[in-house]
Amino acid sequence: MPARRFTIVMTLVLAVVVLAATGQDAGLLKRWVGTHEGRPLVLDFYGDSMVVVNDVHVADYSVRGRRLSVSGDTSFTATYWFALDRLLLETDAGVVLTLAQQDLLARPMFGQWVGALSPSGTGVELYLGRGGVARWRTAGSGWTDGEWNRRSRTIVFTWMPDSTEWSAQYDPLGAALLFEETEGENGLGFAVLRHRYR
Repeated sequence: MPARRFTIVMTLVLAVVVLAATGQDAGLLKRWVGTHEGRPLVLDFYGDSMVVVNDVHVADYSVRGRRLSVSGDTSFTATYWFALDRLLLETDAGVVLTLAQQDLLARPMFGQWVGALSPSGTGVELYLGRGGVARWRTAGSGWTDGEWNRRSRTIVFTWMPDSTEWSAQYDPLGAALLFEETEGENGLGFAVLRHRYR
């Protein structure tokens, strides 16, 4: 009986240690917005990377204790903590930045989306640009130009020159676009495209 009790206690201690280690930065995995030096600052954290909005490349980050280290187009180290639903960052220069959480639906969709058609497995690439510019292609083919318009979780695409329309459902948590069906003989068909950050 003492051996079993010891095993249960050690399992509980190990679970608490694992939860403390993994939960330490779990609060960071959101989109945080604020200002720094009079300009907007937007930090978008994912599992193993983060996006500093308006940077060209995705940044790597690590957390040790309450110390956040970011390496990318924008690089910095800061001490962080949470207060009143805000993320507070204290830079090495002693400046404290206050960032508020932003809804997942507000995450930027610009950039490259990749996936495969079902059931053929043909690779598909989609590009969403600012100002409603869109382009798509299958592996080995040329680009088709068009426009995109977002209505909350529904994205409507219009492709030139024949104004073919597609629609997709946006999953902000999974960073995915789900195309269930499209119009026209060159339609995309069923596909799940994922936002590529690297």
